[in-house]
Amino acid sequence: MLESIDDGVGKIAAKLEELGIAENTILIFTSDNGGESNVTSNAPLRGGKSELYEGGIRVPLIVRWPARVPKKIVSEVPTMNTDFYPTLLEAAEVKADPKQKLDGISTLANWKDPKSASEREFLAWHYPLDRHHFLGGVSGGAIRAGDWKLIEHFDTGEFQLYSLADDPSESKNLVSEYPDKVIEMKAKLVLWRKSVGAQMADPAFEAEKE
Repeated sequence: MLESIDDGVGKIAAKLEELGIAENTILIFTSDNGGESNVTSNAPLRGGKSELYEGGIRVPLIVRWPARVPKKIVSEVPTMNTDFYPTLLEAAEVKADPKQKLDGISTLANWKDPKSASEREFLAWHYPLDRHHFLGGVSGGAIRAGDWKLIEHFDTGEFQLYSLADDPSESKNLVSEYPDKVIEMKAKLVLWRKSVGAQMADPAFEAEKE
């Protein structure tokens, strides 16, 4: 699979060069989830596909746009796939439909300058399940603000708090040590879910598990 992907990307890049449009074409390489932990390892990150640990949601992202994006630079600013749409709109100098609600934000400034700070306050994930996931994922949600990350398990009500700067492997749950941080981030996560009209898991499924 990796060899096939590598060949495919190479063919696309070669065709862009052949057509003479590579310099001003945006080429993005990324994924929608982390590797499946039953067949690979995401070490040192914890977990994998279907989970809200970093191994399940932190993925490669490579952007090539020779005319506007500097080569061989690395950005530490977190982003999400929902940011691609507003970012590409701005890159193409196209106005968004005012009737359309955007889930992400434009990260074009960060593409051009990796030191450019993000305008967002936090990133949030919502993953409600009406049945057990065959890969082991649980019904839950998560929020990341700065280097703090809170994970909520909908079925048990359990919370996990991690400092990604000190513990990218999410090995030490800091819930008992920072109760105020848990309350603060939980409140933001709940408000975010309400603001986007997030649907929760089927109550019948939760009751069945109890």
